[in-house]
Amino acid sequence: MSRWYLNLLVLLLCACAATAQTSDELKRKQQKLKEDIRYKEKLLQQIKEDSKSSSTKIVLLNKKLTQREELILTIRDEIDYIEARIDANEDLIDALETDIERLKEEYAKMVVQAYKTRNVSDKIMFLFASEDFGQAYRRLKYIQQLSEYRKQQAEAIRLTQSSLEKKRASLERQREEKNAVLNEQNKEKLTLSRERQEREKKLDRLLQDEAKYKQALSQAQKQAESLKQAIKKAIEREIAARNAATGSSGSTYKMTPEARELSNNFVNNKGKLPWPVDKGEITSYFGTQPHPFLKGIQVKNNGITISTTENMRARSVFDGEVSKIMILAGAGKVVMIRHGEYISIYTNLKETFVSTGDKVKTKEEIGILLTDKGKTEMEFQIWKGTELLDPSYWIYKAR
Repeated sequence: MSRWYLNLLVLLLCACAATAQTSDELKRKQQKLKEDIRYKEKLLQQIKEDSKSSSTKIVLLNKKLTQREELILTIRDEIDYIEARIDANEDLIDALETDIERLKEEYAKMVVQAYKTRNVSDKIMFLFASEDFGQAYRRLKYIQQLSEYRKQQAEAIRLTQSSLEKKRASLERQREEKNAVLNEQNKEKLTLSRERQEREKKLDRLLQDEAKYKQALSQAQKQAESLKQAIKKAIEREIAARNAATGSSGSTYKMTPEARELSNNFVNNKGKLPWPVDKGEITSYFGTQPHPFLKGIQVKNNGITISTTENMRARSVFDGEVSKIMILAGAGKVVMIRHGEYISIYTNLKETFVSTGDKVKTKEEIGILLTDKGKTEMEFQIWKGTELLDPSYWIYKAR
């Protein structure tokens, strides 16, 4: 009986530990989502209303809504886990109550039997009635085992009753927890509904002045193309100067063994490079994609646009050498860092901490980002020679 009870207890503890671990994981995920949502809200509050910022605000609103929906699903998952624990607890309570009744019945029978043989003389006569010494010894052991078993039954009843009381208390806590989580879910659903309405109102206002936003987009695309061509020409001049110095020819960058090793290390860290800012949100991805709110309009990005907070500092994503610093209209100061065959580009800096020719380390701060009408953002690019690459595949968890 005691071994059965011990096995049951171990099984229950293991099940509870597994459930608790899953619940902890869900809570950590919820906390992370809430932090991300608060960060987007902070960025949205900082950005002023103007034609250049509208796309950024819509992207942030959409990302916030997506994460709010994910948060609600995660809360729903937690409710499902709590309900599963409640069901299991209720089943266990039923089983424990049944066991207690059975144990009490068995114990009652033993008590009656013990009462019938309560006289010491009866036990002595039972022993002396044995046919031989061996039988007398076995009867003595039987009397002792019967008494010990009766004690074990009493202890089993006590332990089972104690476990039952704890499970009932646990069940009550689980029901209270479920109600609290349900309230949180309802609150998030209301917030989601309100935010969706706010986004739709904002989109309606923006579309009423579609011509203005198309004009702003056209200007931004021209500046992006000018930035691309300026960077490409700078790279071509650097390659030509490098090759002339080494007596080489061609349009590829001739590398020293050290530069080749740096280039290989850069490639080996693809997908693991740190972000070019300590914290930010990608509001425009590489390549051609639909405009956030202008229907039928495509936008092209030569890198990824990262929105962040005011006075954020840019940092190098890998060891390298500052190959050039430029000042361009619409892009502020631009820092180019060479990593062997590869070059990382950091735009929209109002102030730089490095100079051409400086050696930099991974995560070393290189400047402070420019803020315009509350919007602080950087366009981050990666080039291989004169070919543009998608940076979101290179920096950590950018996809």
